[in-house]
Amino acid sequence: MSLRHFVTHQISKDIKDPAATLVCSEQEADLDSELVAHFYAQTAAQLKAVLTQRAGKRYGIFHPEITQARAQIQDWQGERQSFVALTRRLSKQFANTLDNTELALEGYLAFFYEQLADSDRLYMFHLRRKSSVSINTDMTLSETHYLDFSNTGFGVMLNITDWLADDDSKYLTFSFGRGDKPLQNQFAECIGFTDTLNTAAETEEFLEIVDEFSQTLSPEDSFEYKAKVVDYCIEQDLRGEPVVFDELASYMETQVKAEPAKAFAHYIVDKQKERQQSQRQNSGLTPEQLAAQGASQQVVAEAIKTELIPDRKKLRGFIRYSGKNKDLSLSFSASLLDKDIIFDKSSNELRITKVPESLLKQLKES
Repeated sequence: MSLRHFVTHQISKDIKDPAATLVCSEQEADLDSELVAHFYAQTAAQLKAVLTQRAGKRYGIFHPEITQARAQIQDWQGERQSFVALTRRLSKQFANTLDNTELALEGYLAFFYEQLADSDRLYMFHLRRKSSVSINTDMTLSETHYLDFSNTGFGVMLNITDWLADDDSKYLTFSFGRGDKPLQNQFAECIGFTDTLNTAAETEEFLEIVDEFSQTLSPEDSFEYKAKVVDYCIEQDLRGEPVVFDELASYMETQVKAEPAKAFAHYIVDKQKERQQSQRQNSGLTPEQLAAQGASQQVVAEAIKTELIPDRKKLRGFIRYSGKNKDLSLSFSASLLDKDIIFDKSSNELRITKVPESLLKQLKES
């Protein structure tokens, strides 16, 4: 089993309380026990899925000047403290940062560590619980509590292998839950998380290139092409995988009959080179020149940008228009604009010439 450690601690703080209350576990889970090991394995798998499938993720590294959490993990890696001791100290550190704040918190801090074939990973999550009613063996009712995975708070994954090898500029993944943004930012600051990727900006740049390329296709192929690109990118993001341009190009060749699809990867890479060159202010070197001078593969890859970690919100907005206020919510495919939906820029009016059947029925019955 890849799961090596699993520990939970209870933490709570009311808005009016000056400090958080922390109840730490005395020991970690006995993963060698067949009676309980599968519960922890299932919980770890569920939490990993939550982190992977969320649209709200940030990627980064430890801030060089915020060293406390990083030092604790290094002590554990160097076998100078146990995993339980590590999680207690990280939990206590977080609890201390909540002192004299108006932040509220309820639930558990869960820590687990897994060893995979290609990497070792440390996970940290804020768990919330839910109350319900259960039937006892004597048929009486009693209150019970269970983890509410659908309402999981923040989650953090540290790729320890990449971190120790110092060859990755995004070895920390921070996943945001619903609401509680100040609390989640507090934990990010506590562990020294700092962003290194602006996924929204990079996705916008990528989509601009996709839009430019789609204009080389016929009008009927253009929207289909963009929709296929978006579907692929969203699917990759749901799996927790980056979008590799060469792989995307191969996929598009099988999905779109238009001949120019075969040139897609080269088009994107060439455009990325152009943009990187225009943005480069220091060395002024091309990726090829960097490689010739013996630059590392990571430096060259950053110069070319052969892959993308997409922003799901930007992707969806690329092929759909949407907006809402307290009285109206509207969303439609971009392919309908200037066809079934007409926008008059002079008057800011939107005219819908083909109303969905279900809505049409409601309007006629009103």
